[in-house]
This record gives sequence, structure tokens and C-alpha cells, in this order.
Amino acid sequence: MAAGTFVVDYHKVLEHYPKERSGARVMGEHVSNGGAPLNLLINLAKLKVAFPLHAAAKVGQDLDGKYIIDCCQEHGIDSSQITAVENASTGYTDVYTVESTGRHTCFHYCGIGDTFSRKDVRLRAVVPKMLFLGSLGALGKMDNYSEEYGRSEAAQLVRDARKQGIMTIVEISPIHRSPTLEQFSETLVQADYLMINDRLAETFTSLEMYVEGLFDVEICRKACEVLLATGLRRAVVIHAAAGAAYLDVEGNFHFQPGALLPAERRCGTAGVDHAFAAGFIEGLYYDKSYQICLEQGLAVAMACRGDVSSSGAVDSLEACMQASEKVPALRFAWFHQ
Repeated sequence: MAAGTFVVDYHKVLEHYPKERSGARVMGEHVSNGGAPLNLLINLAKLKVAFPLHAAAKVGQDLDGKYIIDCCQEHGIDSSQITAVENASTGYTDVYTVESTGRHTCFHYCGIGDTFSRKDVRLRAVVPKMLFLGSLGALGKMDNYSEEYGRSEAAQLVRDARKQGIMTIVEISPIHRSPTLEQFSETLVQADYLMINDRLAETFTSLEMYVEGLFDVEICRKACEVLLATGLRRAVVIHAAAGAAYLDVEGNFHFQPGALLPAERRCGTAGVDHAFAAGFIEGLYYDKSYQICLEQGLAVAMACRGDVSSSGAVDSLEACMQASEKVPALRFAWFHQ
């Protein structure tokens, strides 16, 4: 089950990203699924996983809400816990991608998703093996402290899932200014896994993983240690362009170098972290080794870069792995050991 931020992404491909009070030409536009949990579910479906997929979210009874529900139905995702609210607006994200670099910038409107709460998720109706909650920092009501529970509603949901024997994975993508790790500590202490990208990991730990343009694996490990010290119950996973790192509570650390599509095939970076999560979580579901989980995540992330949208280029897991194996010469060698 994946719960939380379900939105529609409105992609604009730009000639360049303009300065404030300036302008830029839009070269193309595209509409796609958006939000970490929805992207994750769509990607898992496209990977052709054999296990059931369930969605939990709140949308409006509008065209965007219908688009999200239709996406779920098209990919065989149970949408019975997506609540469509009358006279409400579905959340969306305007995603601006620079054509020459593939880098993207997001502007997020929460809409009715801001009112998504603990009571909107019925765990016992599904009894999933795993719960993915995202994105912390963009969940509105669920991010906030609840007097009823004595903690944030996100922390309560993760706590309830853990008590029912459900493995929990959380993702953070804050939309407010100056986010701090402490803002999410009460949820992290309840969670099994944290999946986070290198940019946010640097922000939260004040550790710069890129030194003179080179990725430093040892600094990455230190960042993992800081994040794990929040009280996570199993492990932290950091996804970066250079690769991905894993550190668990037993002290097992592994860094897996990434693979990069040839420049002429790269279109964007939107949803790359969620594509990585899909590949990793497929392995986690089947109790594969963390090394294989990382390899799968990086292969799906590499495939994702082939389209401007979050899931357009994701294929079956077998196809993603085969494609990744065909570009060994492009594996990153630019990092410190």
C-alpha cells in the first residue's frame, strides 16, 4: 500500500530556466501521474510485480481526480481507498524541465490532499505486507501534531502499521522553507526504512557529499549514520546520481555505483527517486539482498531518465536490468572510496 501525496504532474520543457521577473520559451508539455506514492505504484505496476498494489489518498471530484483514479485502474491498482471529495480541487505539481540539462524544478499545489488524515487509511481492510508513506513535508494535516494521538498523524499511521506487523517505508520531500530533520523525527523513529535523495540528505545532515565535483562515499556513509541515528528501525537508503548507499542498524553498509543513460537518450529527472524506490522495494518485498535491491533501484532510475515524465520510460524489471547491464562503460568512476 502506498499512501499520501497523489497529484497530477503538468510538465513543461523549457529552453532555459528564467531568472525572476524574466521569461523562457516552453518547448513542449506533457501530463502525467505525480507524487511519490502514486509514482511508486505506477512504476511497480510497469515493472510487472506479482503482488497486489493498493492506493490511499484524497483527491477532488474534478478532472485531475478522475485522471488519478483512471491511472490506478489502468494499471491494476486498487483505488478503493482514494477518497474523491465533491467541490474540492485535486493537488497538482507544475514541473519545469530544462531541455539541455534535464534538470527540473517543481511548484506544488496541495489541494484537498492537504486534508488527508490518519483516518483516511484503512490498514486492516488490506493488511499489506508493506506500507509506503510519502511525501513527509508535503502531507498537510498528516504532517501536523494531533492532540487525539499525541503525535503527528503520519507518525501515528506508521506506528499503527508497525503494530500490525507491516513493514514501513517513508520518503521525505518537504515543500516548506528551511526543513530540518527534527521536524520528521517522531515519524522516523516509528519507521523501518527511510528513502531520501542526496540533496535532502546533505540539507538534513550538513554534510556535503560532493567534494570538488567528486562524490565522496565515506561522507555519504557519515550522512547515513546521522539519518539512522534518528531511530529508524531497519535502514536508511540514499539515492544519488552517482549511485545509492544503504546502511542498516546492524552496521552493514554498501555503496552501489550508478549507471547513466547516454546523453542523447536522457530527457529529464522528474520522478527518478520514485523509480529508484520501485526497483528497491520490489527486491525488499521478495527478501532479496540489499545489494540486489540497490542494483534494481538504480536500473529503474536509469530507465526513468528516458522520458520527461515520472513513469513514461519505466519498463519491466527484466528490461530495466538488461538495459542497465548494457552501459557498463558509463558507470560512474568519479567518486572517492
